[in-house]
Amino acid sequence: CLPPGVLELTLDNERNRIARLELLLSMAGLAVGASAAVSGFFGMNLVSGLEAAARGFLTTVVCSLGLSASIFAACWRRFRSVSREQRSRLNDVQALKSVLASLDTVGLLLRSRPPLPADPSRLKFELQSLLASSGLPRFGAKELALLGSILSRQREAEETHPTGDMDAVQGPQWAWSKTPFGGG
Repeated sequence: CLPPGVLELTLDNERNRIARLELLLSMAGLAVGASAAVSGFFGMNLVSGLEAAARGFLTTVVCSLGLSASIFAACWRRFRSVSREQRSRLNDVQALKSVLASLDTVGLLLRSRPPLPADPSRLKFELQSLLASSGLPRFGAKELALLGSILSRQREAEETHPTGDMDAVQGPQWAWSKTPFGGG
Protein backbone atom coordinates (compact mmCIF):
# COMPACT_ATOMS: atom_id res chain seq x y z
CA CYS A 1 0.00 0.00 0.00
CA LEU A 2 1.66 3.22 -1.22
CA PRO A 3 0.96 6.66 0.23
CA PRO A 4 -1.29 8.75 -2.07
CA GLY A 5 1.48 11.23 -2.94
CA VAL A 6 3.83 8.48 -4.10
CA LEU A 7 1.12 6.89 -6.21
CA GLU A 8 0.32 10.23 -7.88
CA LEU A 9 4.01 10.84 -8.61
CA THR A 10 4.36 7.37 -10.09
CA LEU A 11 1.33 7.93 -12.32
CA ASP A 12 2.65 11.36 -13.37
CA ASN A 13 6.00 9.81 -14.25
CA GLU A 14 4.34 7.13 -16.38
CA ARG A 15 2.16 9.74 -18.09
CA ASN A 16 5.27 11.79 -18.90
CA ARG A 17 7.05 8.73 -20.31
CA ILE A 18 4.06 7.99 -22.55
CA ALA A 19 3.97 11.64 -23.71
CA ARG A 20 7.70 11.49 -24.56
CA LEU A 21 7.13 8.26 -26.52
CA GLU A 22 4.24 9.87 -28.42
CA LEU A 23 6.44 12.86 -29.22
CA LEU A 24 9.22 10.59 -30.45
CA LEU A 25 6.77 8.70 -32.66
CA SER A 26 5.38 11.98 -34.03
CA MET A 27 8.90 13.14 -34.91
CA ALA A 28 9.59 9.83 -36.63
CA GLY A 29 6.26 10.10 -38.49
CA LEU A 30 7.22 13.57 -39.72
CA ALA A 31 10.56 12.28 -40.96
CA VAL A 32 8.99 9.29 -42.74
CA GLY A 33 6.32 11.58 -44.18
CA ALA A 34 9.04 13.69 -45.80
CA SER A 35 10.39 10.59 -47.56
CA ALA A 36 6.88 9.58 -48.55
CA ALA A 37 6.33 13.01 -50.11
CA VAL A 38 9.44 12.59 -52.26
CA SER A 39 8.28 9.16 -53.44
CA GLY A 40 4.82 10.63 -54.10
CA PHE A 41 6.32 13.31 -56.32
CA PHE A 42 8.10 10.69 -58.39
CA GLY A 43 5.04 8.45 -58.47
CA MET A 44 2.96 10.96 -60.43
CA ASN A 45 4.04 9.47 -63.77
CA LEU A 46 5.40 12.79 -64.95
CA VAL A 47 8.46 12.86 -67.12
CA SER A 48 11.32 14.68 -65.38
CA GLY A 49 14.38 13.18 -66.99
CA LEU A 50 15.54 11.50 -63.78
CA GLU A 51 13.95 8.23 -64.88
CA ALA A 52 16.57 7.77 -67.56
CA ALA A 53 19.54 8.70 -65.34
CA ALA A 54 21.75 5.75 -64.43
CA ARG A 55 21.90 6.59 -60.71
CA GLY A 56 18.72 8.68 -60.48
CA PHE A 57 16.81 6.20 -58.33
CA LEU A 58 19.70 5.64 -55.93
CA THR A 59 20.38 9.38 -55.65
CA THR A 60 16.71 10.08 -54.95
CA VAL A 61 16.51 7.38 -52.27
CA VAL A 62 19.71 8.53 -50.54
CA CYS A 63 18.63 12.20 -50.62
CA SER A 64 15.18 11.26 -49.34
CA LEU A 65 16.64 9.25 -46.46
CA GLY A 66 19.10 12.06 -45.71
CA LEU A 67 16.22 14.54 -45.62
CA SER A 68 14.29 12.29 -43.23
CA ALA A 69 17.29 11.79 -40.97
CA SER A 70 18.05 15.52 -40.87
CA ILE A 71 14.42 16.39 -40.04
CA PHE A 72 14.40 13.81 -37.23
CA ALA A 73 17.79 15.03 -35.91
CA ALA A 74 16.64 18.67 -35.91
CA CYS A 75 13.44 17.76 -34.05
CA TRP A 76 15.40 15.65 -31.56
CA ARG A 77 17.92 18.45 -30.88
CA ARG A 78 15.11 20.92 -30.31
CA PHE A 79 13.35 18.48 -27.97
CA ARG A 80 16.54 17.92 -25.97
CA SER A 81 17.29 21.67 -25.72
CA VAL A 82 13.76 22.38 -24.48
CA SER A 83 14.09 19.53 -21.97
CA ARG A 84 17.41 20.92 -20.71
CA GLU A 85 15.90 24.38 -20.41
CA GLN A 86 12.92 23.04 -18.46
CA ARG A 87 15.22 21.04 -16.19
CA SER A 88 17.31 24.15 -15.57
CA ARG A 89 14.21 26.18 -14.71
CA LEU A 90 13.00 23.43 -12.41
CA ASN A 91 16.38 23.46 -10.63
CA ASP A 92 16.09 27.24 -10.28
CA VAL A 93 12.62 26.88 -8.76
CA GLN A 94 13.88 24.21 -6.34
CA ALA A 95 16.76 26.49 -5.30
CA LEU A 96 14.37 29.39 -4.77
CA LYS A 97 12.02 27.20 -2.70
CA SER A 98 14.92 26.03 -0.56
CA VAL A 99 16.15 29.59 0.05
CA LEU A 100 12.67 30.92 0.78
CA ALA A 101 11.96 28.07 3.20
CA SER A 102 15.07 28.98 5.20
CA LEU A 103 14.85 32.75 4.86
CA ASP A 104 13.29 33.48 8.25
CA THR A 105 15.85 31.30 10.02
CA VAL A 106 18.69 32.98 8.14
CA GLY A 107 17.23 36.35 9.11
CA LEU A 108 17.22 35.38 12.78
CA LEU A 109 20.80 34.14 12.53
CA LEU A 110 21.91 37.39 10.89
CA ARG A 111 20.44 39.50 13.70
CA SER A 112 22.87 38.04 16.21
CA ARG A 113 26.07 38.78 14.28
CA PRO A 114 27.93 41.72 12.73
CA PRO A 115 26.87 42.82 9.24
CA LEU A 116 27.91 40.63 6.32
CA PRO A 117 30.75 41.81 4.04
CA ALA A 118 29.89 43.52 0.77
CA ASP A 119 32.40 41.50 -1.28
CA PRO A 120 30.47 38.65 -2.99
CA SER A 121 33.17 36.00 -2.41
CA ARG A 122 33.54 36.91 1.29
CA LEU A 123 29.76 37.06 1.57
CA LYS A 124 29.48 33.55 0.18
CA PHE A 125 32.13 32.27 2.60
CA GLU A 126 30.45 33.96 5.58
CA LEU A 127 27.06 32.55 4.57
CA GLN A 128 28.52 29.05 4.22
CA SER A 129 30.07 29.17 7.67
CA LEU A 130 26.92 30.68 9.21
CA LEU A 131 24.67 28.06 7.64
CA ALA A 132 27.02 25.22 8.56
CA SER A 133 27.01 26.27 12.21
CA SER A 134 23.24 26.74 12.30
CA GLY A 135 22.18 23.19 11.52
CA LEU A 136 20.22 24.22 8.42
CA PRO A 137 20.35 21.87 5.43
CA ARG A 138 23.44 22.38 3.30
CA PHE A 139 22.93 24.93 0.54
CA GLY A 140 24.30 24.32 -2.93
CA ALA A 141 26.11 26.89 -5.02
CA LYS A 142 22.89 28.04 -6.68
CA GLU A 143 21.13 28.52 -3.33
CA LEU A 144 24.10 30.41 -1.88
CA ALA A 145 24.27 32.70 -4.91
CA LEU A 146 20.54 33.37 -4.66
CA LEU A 147 20.71 34.06 -0.92
CA GLY A 148 23.73 36.33 -1.44
CA SER A 149 21.84 38.20 -4.15
CA ILE A 150 18.83 38.69 -1.87
CA LEU A 151 21.02 39.93 0.97
CA SER A 152 23.00 42.27 -1.31
CA ARG A 153 19.81 43.78 -2.67
CA GLN A 154 18.53 44.18 0.87
CA ARG A 155 21.73 46.00 1.88
CA GLU A 156 21.47 48.28 -1.17
CA ALA A 157 17.85 49.03 -0.32
CA GLU A 158 18.73 49.86 3.28
CA GLU A 159 21.59 52.12 2.14
CA THR A 160 19.42 54.05 -0.31
CA HIS A 161 16.53 54.34 2.21
CA PRO A 162 18.22 54.70 5.61
CA THR A 163 15.07 56.01 7.29
CA GLY A 164 13.48 52.57 7.15
CA ASP A 165 10.89 53.52 4.52
CA MET A 166 11.05 50.13 2.83
CA ASP A 167 7.62 50.56 1.19
CA ALA A 168 9.24 52.63 -1.56
CA VAL A 169 11.79 49.90 -2.39
CA GLN A 170 11.20 47.53 -5.28
CA GLY A 171 12.13 43.91 -4.57
CA PRO A 172 12.43 41.97 -1.29
CA GLN A 173 10.86 43.72 1.68
CA TRP A 174 13.01 42.43 4.56
CA ALA A 175 15.05 44.48 6.99
CA TRP A 176 17.09 42.00 9.01
CA SER A 177 19.10 44.65 10.76
CA LYS A 178 15.96 45.53 12.74
CA THR A 179 13.72 42.45 12.96
CA PRO A 180 13.38 39.39 10.73
CA PHE A 181 9.93 40.54 9.64
CA GLY A 182 10.79 44.08 8.53
CA GLY A 183 9.37 45.88 11.56
CA GLY A 184 11.14 48.49 13.68
